[in-house]
Amino acid sequence: MVSATKRRIIWVDIAKALGIIAVVFGHAIDSQRDIRSFDLVYDAIYWWHMPLFFIIGGFFLKPLSHNWKAIRHFWSRRCKPLVISYFLMGSLLIMLSHFVRNQDWSYTAFYFVRLVYGGRTLNNYLSIFWFINVYLLTLIVVIFIISWVRSVVLQWVISLTLFAIGTIHQQPTFLGHPYFPWDVQVVLMTTTYMLAGYYGFRFLHTISHKYMTLLAIGIFYMLLIHDQFTKKINFTLYLKSDNLNHTGLALIAPLVLCLGVILVSQIISELKLFHWLVFLGRHTVLIMFWHRALFDLPEIVGLPDHWLLKCLIGLLIPLFAIIIWKQFKHFLMHHRPKQFVSS
Repeated sequence: MVSATKRRIIWVDIAKALGIIAVVFGHAIDSQRDIRSFDLVYDAIYWWHMPLFFIIGGFFLKPLSHNWKAIRHFWSRRCKPLVISYFLMGSLLIMLSHFVRNQDWSYTAFYFVRLVYGGRTLNNYLSIFWFINVYLLTLIVVIFIISWVRSVVLQWVISLTLFAIGTIHQQPTFLGHPYFPWDVQVVLMTTTYMLAGYYGFRFLHTISHKYMTLLAIGIFYMLLIHDQFTKKINFTLYLKSDNLNHTGLALIAPLVLCLGVILVSQIISELKLFHWLVFLGRHTVLIMFWHRALFDLPEIVGLPDHWLLKCLIGLLIPLFAIIIWKQFKHFLMHHRPKQFVSS
């Protein structure tokens, strides 16, 4: 039982690591999209990397008891830390952007207003913060569905109906404003992804032919990429901008491709060579918050503004910061004055 639990945690962290690598890589090559090959890779990554985090977010959800104590516990344990980190990290990055990019104070002051409004109004250093908005709202919606809607069939009817509405009515306006607060309209689609993670997690161990399943998924992925390259299809899935152009593929492709990522994670979790991904996967939130700001570092220190260098900096510097912080805390714990240790 213990070893099974450990394996489960390892492959989940590895899956998150693969997801955050794809996120940073996608943002790093964004400026290269005038090149056809980069544009194709960009689209192919976006078919699965953000849905993956919503699917994983559903893995360990549990229905709440129908009382205020359970609701308060859910808020304090799952929601409140996200809200605090969102505003804390957002404020730090707004001030950092002010000084690094020489922005005027009126722009900076209004950015704090945008931080409250969230969603697509956030750009530059905070462009990825929409994810925290949508993830938190999706978490609340899915918890409500699995806790207060008893019928599993009805749960799926609700989520798929929301998905259909979200894909049919794209980029709606909110009181005349082009952007919804906290990108709330995107929750219509991400609810299905997270619910799929909630129910799919318990069936993952029943997949007996992992390599054959993975091969089939790989062929499916290659066919999608081929058809995209030859312009037989034009499949885009940009959740932040609520921009997708194929409802069926937007539902099926992310679920299938994320299953492939999960199977790859389970397979390589048995190989010690890839266990460095576990550390990466356990700190995806910090990397997600800071990698866009770190993309300015090469220009500041006079290094080439190359997509690969930005990708490495966005991934590695947060990890180095975490390692240094842990070593510092370890040092403090073992070099405290005796009177504090004894107390």
